[in-house]
Amino acid sequence: MKLRYNISRNSIDNLFKLDVQRFYLLNKRDIVVICFYVSMMLLYYGSLHPWFLWPLKELYPIPGAGILLLGYMISNSMEKPLFSRHDYLPQLSIYTILSFYILFVGNQNVNHYITNTFTVFVFYCLFRSNKSLLINTVTVIAKSMAVLLIPSMFFFILYLMGFPLPSRNSVFGDNFYSFVNYYFFMIDDRFLLVIIPRFQSVFLEPGHLGTATSLLLMTQIGKWKKWWNVTLLIATIISFSLAAYAILISLIFLGLWVQRKNIIGKLLMAISFMAIVAVAATFYNDGDNLVNNLILARLEVDDKTGEMVGNNRVDKNFEREFDKFMESSDVLFGRDMERIPKGSGNSGYRVFIYSNGLVGLVLLIILYALSFRAYEDKRYLIMVIFISVLIFWVRGYPLWYSNFIPLLATVYKVDSSSKVIAEDEP
Repeated sequence: MKLRYNISRNSIDNLFKLDVQRFYLLNKRDIVVICFYVSMMLLYYGSLHPWFLWPLKELYPIPGAGILLLGYMISNSMEKPLFSRHDYLPQLSIYTILSFYILFVGNQNVNHYITNTFTVFVFYCLFRSNKSLLINTVTVIAKSMAVLLIPSMFFFILYLMGFPLPSRNSVFGDNFYSFVNYYFFMIDDRFLLVIIPRFQSVFLEPGHLGTATSLLLMTQIGKWKKWWNVTLLIATIISFSLAAYAILISLIFLGLWVQRKNIIGKLLMAISFMAIVAVAATFYNDGDNLVNNLILARLEVDDKTGEMVGNNRVDKNFEREFDKFMESSDVLFGRDMERIPKGSGNSGYRVFIYSNGLVGLVLLIILYALSFRAYEDKRYLIMVIFISVLIFWVRGYPLWYSNFIPLLATVYKVDSSSKVIAEDEP
């Protein structure tokens, strides 16, 4: 199919042009693609807070936006620019309002406003980039994550076997996170005495890793047998993250559904397999084993409260505070999280609503609705909406690059039986 391009430029495009033909052996398109890949990888990993990016703190969007700006300027001098979509303005406007609103109600300082200006430019480029570029980008990110995880898991296994490895103590934030850093992976101080700790690689939490790898697997549906996806799958499993497991199990069946495959037989096989594993873990060593302690025990329902034991996204103090908040006038614009004692480790949808109110929630829903309206396949859209709600419910970080980029890229995909999107392909 011959693709058409609108070669007109708006005022923003004309402002950012860099008229160069070649840079040594690379043509313009290659330079733009490399800039986009590098920028998105920096932003993606920055939102997950690996220890090697801690020195940047929350300023990582600035170098990411700088690299992206270079690619954008070069793209605008091309005959067929890679930032050529014209349906970006509604979602960009809502994102700008939402992001600055979050800073305003959170009483953030001027540094956060400056950083957010760079972030708005990043989202501008995300919404203007052609779909095939974004789909290819998440595959590059998935492969880079696998390359990072292979040595990380290898040294983690050596650690479990008792091999002495070089390490140092590392602290992130106000001493809320404290680790023994083995460089290729970290062990949370709270898990030092555990026989087999949860795997988190170089990231802050096992939940960060598990959610990230499961979302990358979502972008790779139909290609899970590839080496990088097998690596991501293993990392997801050994993270022992309930949130990641919930996403992964959902993706197994949603992936079959979006590919128009028969799921009834596979559903029965999966249920049978999980039932066998659950029974075996319950009786093996009288229940004192990894699967039972980290997974099944957290799925039990408390007789007194009627809640799942593993439903610890918020502590009791925050839960009581949130109930009072929902009945107050602050419910519209939210409250300062400083009122909650530090070190509580609360997360999930209630934290977002408490911090940003119902106004923030409505703006968020509008942003996602506008961002996903350019979907290519209705089944992929339904899957992404379901996973988005699930992530927001248990994690509550809807604007993290590690969440938003894979979700947006997956919306642009089509069933493998259909033609792959080739917008603006040479």
